[in-house]
Amino acid sequence: MYLYKVCSVDEMRRIDEEASRVYGVDHLLLMEDAGTAVYYAILREYGSVYGKKFLVVAGTGNNGGDALVAGRRIYSAGGDVKVVIVGDISRATELCRKNLELAKNIGIEVHNIQTQEDIQILKKLLEWCEYVVVGLIGVGLRGDVRGIYRDVVEEINRYGKPVISVDIPSGIDPNNGLVRGVAVKSCITVTFGLPKYGNMLYPGYSYCGKLYISYLSYPRKLLEEPQVELNIPLKPPERIRWGHKGTFGKFLAIAGSRYYYGAPYYVSYSFLKAGGGYSRLAAPKSVIPFIAARCSEVVYIPLEETEEGSIAYKNLDYVLKIIDEYGIDIVAVGSGTSLNEETQQLLRDLVENIGKPVIIDGDGITAMSRDIDKVKKRKASTVITPHLVEFSRLTGLEIKVIQEDPIGILRKTCRDLNTYIVLKGAHSLIGYPDGRIYINMTGNPGMAKAGSGDVLTGTIAAMYGIGFRDIGDATRMGVLIHGLAGDIAAEELGEDGVTPDDIMNSLPKAVRILRENLEKIMEKYFPKVI
Repeated sequence: MYLYKVCSVDEMRRIDEEASRVYGVDHLLLMEDAGTAVYYAILREYGSVYGKKFLVVAGTGNNGGDALVAGRRIYSAGGDVKVVIVGDISRATELCRKNLELAKNIGIEVHNIQTQEDIQILKKLLEWCEYVVVGLIGVGLRGDVRGIYRDVVEEINRYGKPVISVDIPSGIDPNNGLVRGVAVKSCITVTFGLPKYGNMLYPGYSYCGKLYISYLSYPRKLLEEPQVELNIPLKPPERIRWGHKGTFGKFLAIAGSRYYYGAPYYVSYSFLKAGGGYSRLAAPKSVIPFIAARCSEVVYIPLEETEEGSIAYKNLDYVLKIIDEYGIDIVAVGSGTSLNEETQQLLRDLVENIGKPVIIDGDGITAMSRDIDKVKKRKASTVITPHLVEFSRLTGLEIKVIQEDPIGILRKTCRDLNTYIVLKGAHSLIGYPDGRIYINMTGNPGMAKAGSGDVLTGTIAAMYGIGFRDIGDATRMGVLIHGLAGDIAAEELGEDGVTPDDIMNSLPKAVRILRENLEKIMEKYFPKVI
């Protein structure tokens, strides 16, 4: 199995330094490896370079040096190559300067762009070329792209030629995927050593195009150390032929309130659709007839309710007794339960006292954010599934602060709360209490609909029920399957029309793929290694 670790800029720099200091791996060798990897990616995507016109746009840092190596390899293989160096060449790094001299020595035409007037040179070269190799700004990006660099990026984007980016699209923050003013829109990106956070997190991921990884000559031991990795599929435990409904998990969802019929329906029914065995729904007694008319497969537990039609606090002991007497394996709390204060207090006390794994979603997250110590006190495993606004509420941090360091803040929060957290969004993040983070690759924007998160909660519970008894594995496979089901629905219907029902009804197909064809998932969603 290939490595699918992901790293920060600091981690990549440490790997780079240790490769040289401890293992004697020369930086010039790594640069030669990098440029060669770009060359081979071009061959794989576009075929022979012979007779084709390539413009190499390079900065004066080592990212530019990598691009220059790629240009040299293309030129030697018969490609027509011209180079643009952006910035003050006298300030170029030693490795960049050395490869620039090599390019000149073998006959590659080189132009230097430093001023607005020089942009006319770039425009003519962009008109001339068929492909553009960009190594303008790499992981050394600081702040927004400005001045001549911004002008260059905008011109590259304006001409719309196929772009091959070196390591990361210039202008993408490598630590969080944010666009710093402007960024190069790439057709393919070849990243080196390990992908950076910015390669895998949106919007950066969308700027990469097709992503390739080259491990270069880095020692594998160094590449195995980062705690962030892609959420690769795990084969589910065998579904034993003599199993009964209890074999595949006993689930209880505490959900719903007056006028909130969808959330309890989706969370309880999706558990069954994803493979779970026995689903019970504890909901206000007045809403159960409406849900039961739609879904007869779930077992219903009517609860006393408040004047507003939410779950009353007096149900506390009764619910805890049900969990014990029925041998419930996993509990979901909070989907569509409302913000009624009495109900919110009930949710807090339930979470504190339930001795089984608990998944907290929706209004349950709001409840717990007001007394987060109740989560910290839990002995059994806890999974929380916030979107960005809910995560902001949970942490007390502004959304902009979280977006600057989503992985670092998620890691700290998981450790502080001793809980698993799914930070939902494009490429959802799954955080573990021990500091590990997984980046999920499945899913699409058509899933951004009310009710989709409730399907996710039921799916996570189902993964636990069918045999992923490590709650972390169950959580991340639930996220993967949920996204895969959404993608199956989008392929059949188009993204715009995907509803939670469509996602839920695609769960059986998604689980089947997980069981029978892991390679299909790897091929579709994961970067290619070159």
